Amino acid sequence: MIPSSALATRIRAILQTDRVWSAYALADLEPEEAERCIWACNDAAVALLYRGLEPQVLFLHGDPAGCARLTASLPAGLVQFTLQAAHQAALGSRLELRHGVRMWRMGLEPAAFRSRVDVPVTRLGPADLPVMLQLFGEHPDQPDAFHPRQLEAGVFFGVVEGKRMVSVAGTHIVAPRAGIAAVGNVFTHPDRRGRGLAACATSAVVAELLASGANNLVLNVAQENTPAVRCYEWLGFHRHCAYLEGTGILKETARQG
Repeated sequence: MIPSSALATRIRAILQTDRVWSAYALADLEPEEAERCIWACNDAAVALLYRGLEPQVLFLHGDPAGCARLTASLPAGLVQFTLQAAHQAALGSRLELRHGVRMWRMGLEPAAFRSRVDVPVTRLGPADLPVMLQLFGEHPDQPDAFHPRQLEAGVFFGVVEGKRMVSVAGTHIVAPRAGIAAVGNVFTHPDRRGRGLAACATSAVVAELLASGANNLVLNVAQENTPAVRCYEWLGFHRHCAYLEGTGILKETARQG
């Protein structure tokens, strides 16, 4: 759904109150993402159902009670969700949780970035999709929000040993007009972990994003993944806020005004 100019302006104004938390939603206001989005907005809250992934993604920002009311206009069904505690509480039984992981949303100020170049890295593109998928394999901790179009439109670097790709880092979103990018799809083969490979690949991604003019970089990491948190903090990222990420059923409810 392409929001009207007036609606897009209202949505953007609310999202801009926290650009780190709202980075993905701000990127979804870009024209190329418009057809994948269902937006709802009032004076103090925004709800978004992003249909570009499977399951679709539920995001809320702003006044919790207002967010809960806005979800009445969204279609029910299976969703992935990214919810801060106040929004989860406001939804109450409307969202039937199936699985959840406690996460950190991390942000990076450009001046805080520290580069890491211990090993050579290779810029990746669409032609590298088969070897990336081979690296991900059937590992249970492989990236769960990767889509091939991210490789086409984003920034990806990998570490190759011989003819084998052993580590990769990339982006979920790159929104040049908004100056926003989200680092993601970071994965190292289990037998090559603990060597700083992901840090080097991630460092290359961040360096290119900053050079292209992005001034708000974010990433998501599980709170229990202490090695990854320490890695990102070494590169210059800081913990911005805690939230719950998972899947659940958004139940039907009576429409509210």
